[in-house]
This record gives sequence, C-alpha cells and structure tokens, in this order.
Amino acid sequence: MAHYNFEFFNKVEKAIHWGKPVEEQLEALSQFDDITVADIQEMAATCHKSAQAGILLEYLGYERLKPYSPLFLEFLQDMNWCGGAGAATMLTKAGKEIIPEIQRVFKEVANDAIWHYWILLGIVQRFDKDLILILKSDLLALIQRADKEGAAIQALVTLKESALLTEKEVLTHYHYLLKKYEGDPYWIEDLNEALSP
Repeated sequence: MAHYNFEFFNKVEKAIHWGKPVEEQLEALSQFDDITVADIQEMAATCHKSAQAGILLEYLGYERLKPYSPLFLEFLQDMNWCGGAGAATMLTKAGKEIIPEIQRVFKEVANDAIWHYWILLGIVQRFDKDLILILKSDLLALIQRADKEGAAIQALVTLKESALLTEKEVLTHYHYLLKKYEGDPYWIEDLNEALSP
C-alpha cells in the first residue's frame, strides 16, 4: 500500500476555493494542467473528503482521468464526502463509457446498496434516456434486491421517470417492494413518497 504525505492534498486545498465553480477559478485550476500520475493516484487515495478535489475533478474532466475512473467512482460510496459531487459530475459527462464500470459495481459489489444508491442519484438519473436504457436490466436487478438503503426505490424511480416502464410495470414493481418492506413503516413511507405523482 502506498504511503502519501498529503503534499498534493494540501496543494489542492490551498489553491482551489471550495465555494466557487470551476468557471470562476480557471487561473488557479490551470496550475494542475501538468498533473502527474502520482498526483492523480494520491488524489484518488486521499481527497474524497475534499470539495476542492471535487472541483479539480470537474476541471480535469473524464478524458484526462479515464484510466482512474474506477477510483473516482469510489468517491460516490458516500455522497457526504465533499469530493463526491465533483466526481459524480465528471463521471456523468463520461456517458456511455462509464456504464461498464457502473454495471461492474452493481454486480460485483452487490452488498453495498448505499453505493448503488449514490451512483443512481449522482450519475444514472442525470443520464439521457438512451443511456439509462442500457442499464435497464441492471436497475431491474437492483429493484429485486429490495434493499433498505434506497437503491431499489431509486432504481424504480429512475426507470419510471425515464419512461422505460409502463404504468403497469411500475405498479408491479411497486407492489413487489411494498410486500418486501412489509412491517417496516420507514421504507413503506419512503417508497410511497418516491413514487407519488
């Protein structure tokens, strides 16, 4: 395991203002135009809780960070981490290219429903309908898991809002989840709130 001295982290924290969008700090961000592989790796390992790193991810963009996209997808494991929003924005712009990695996480990391929830909320729901269609079977599989972290409900909401399910199909999945959440008023209420017109 690599050891980091947080030098790059400190540079990012000092140079970038957390409260300003990318467009308002292009000059400060330009000092990272020559970012090294070692810096990218340190950022992936140490900067998930940095809003400034999230802004830098948006600035650098997907094309530049493509080889490291699985590392930055991990920033969405908890969207309370300040870097998560910037990672989500950067990865959403990747479009179709990030879909295989999202599918891998949904399948291989099946026990992390909160991560699935944040991927759905931060990336998938921002996709165009044609990209969500590619993920339709994956979202249906998430619904069947009926987790109690929000991923199943968000998957159903995403499919409903993108008009990839008929009203009858939505109702069928709704009743399936309602039965799975029987006896748990919190998740029944969440399901009803999420799917109310």
